[in-house]
Amino acid sequence: MQLFELVSPRLFRPLAGPNRAFYAELLLLLWEECRHTADYSISRAEAVSRAEDYFAALAKPLALDADDAGDEAEQPTRDPHTLALGFLLRLRRTGWLEEQPGSYEEEPALAFVPEVAPLLEALEEILNPRVVTYTGKLYKAWQLLQNIGEEKSPYENVLREVASDLEALNKSLRALNASIGHYIDRLTRNRTPQEVLELFDQYEEKVVAAAYHRFKTSDNLFNYRAYLEEELDDCEAEHLPRLALDYARVERCAPGEAAPAVRALIQKLRDSLEEMSTLMCQIDQSHIRYRKRAVQRAQFLLLSDRSSQGSVTALLRRYAEEIKTPDQLFAPDDGPVAKHLHLYPAAVFGAKPLYPPAAPRSETPLAPVRQAGLDEEQLRKEQQLLLDYARMAVTEENVGLLAKQALAARSAVAASTLAEEYPRDFARIIGLHTYSQSPRRAYDITLTGNWVERGGFRFEEFILTPRREDADHGRTE
Repeated sequence: MQLFELVSPRLFRPLAGPNRAFYAELLLLLWEECRHTADYSISRAEAVSRAEDYFAALAKPLALDADDAGDEAEQPTRDPHTLALGFLLRLRRTGWLEEQPGSYEEEPALAFVPEVAPLLEALEEILNPRVVTYTGKLYKAWQLLQNIGEEKSPYENVLREVASDLEALNKSLRALNASIGHYIDRLTRNRTPQEVLELFDQYEEKVVAAAYHRFKTSDNLFNYRAYLEEELDDCEAEHLPRLALDYARVERCAPGEAAPAVRALIQKLRDSLEEMSTLMCQIDQSHIRYRKRAVQRAQFLLLSDRSSQGSVTALLRRYAEEIKTPDQLFAPDDGPVAKHLHLYPAAVFGAKPLYPPAAPRSETPLAPVRQAGLDEEQLRKEQQLLLDYARMAVTEENVGLLAKQALAARSAVAASTLAEEYPRDFARIIGLHTYSQSPRRAYDITLTGNWVERGGFRFEEFILTPRREDADHGRTE
């Protein structure tokens, strides 16, 4: 279906003519009055009164636009009543407004066509953009997916809700990234240093502090991405039949079509997380570039133009280059500038920047460091201690060495027996259980279910045996 089958083909003509700015302001003024009414309507007398007040405050001669209904462009006029009637009439003819006839007790009204309400909301959003905080959406998605097994309608109440939240979040991040580029573009135009810095402060307040800072800290994607991907894997592996059944009920499709559609939606959620990560990287780069350009632009304007700020900056730089000692800060200024400006350098730079450091350097070189002779006995003890630490470390290599020693002359041995034979290697004995699933191990353990106590520690008894793969391999050879 084409757009102009729903709205008038002449809808955008008022916003493209010579009076487009006034039509846009009048539309938003009337929309502010009608947006909260039941049928987007306002009485015709009230609409004319609002338009008259607008043109009276404008106090500017305007010529009504020529229309294709046989009207010709009229001469400019300042009469608010004439302008109000002419502008409202053209808004009716182009499809923005429609007239509702009145009854015996009610007067006629003008109402916005329902199809143009999203356009008016978009115009309002351009002028007054809403601050998006991105708060809680990832946490909400994680909570919903975590409890999907307990939900009676997993597709309708969980999967579709998460998809909507992630799509809205990515949409907001795309708008944020585009707005950063818009701010950068505005900085390159003719701006004074004060305007550049004000724009920078506005960006920091409305974008960084209000929205993106929270998303980069407590609501960071990296805090939830691994959990979200695990939950999506569970949805496809464990909950797919329930999701497909609920999808067929909600979307009213055949059961055979539900499972592929659910898989496609799960993959779409994974793609949304990947897109979110890419958007965050782009926003970080744009944000850094914007901050750098804002400061550089302000500095360039201050140092290069002929404004009073640039002159004062150049003057201060000249003083800073000439002052070499602290005494010059308090010396009287007899130059030509002193006749026009009462400038005291000490008040600008302070009295301490040129003071010598509290501990001046000495001209004598540093004395070499004297070292006493090493104690051979103490060195031997320290080396033995380091060797014991290395031997007792619970690493895969040390644990494998203990298993090889324990099984050198026997085919099986209990952990409690090892604790008695190697009383100082209790940590490595427990390490046998820790590395029992390693693919590089040369042993197997079998839990007995009995609990024993050795050396003040209580643990579950297990039997240490050579690894079956190694035994079979040895017999084959």
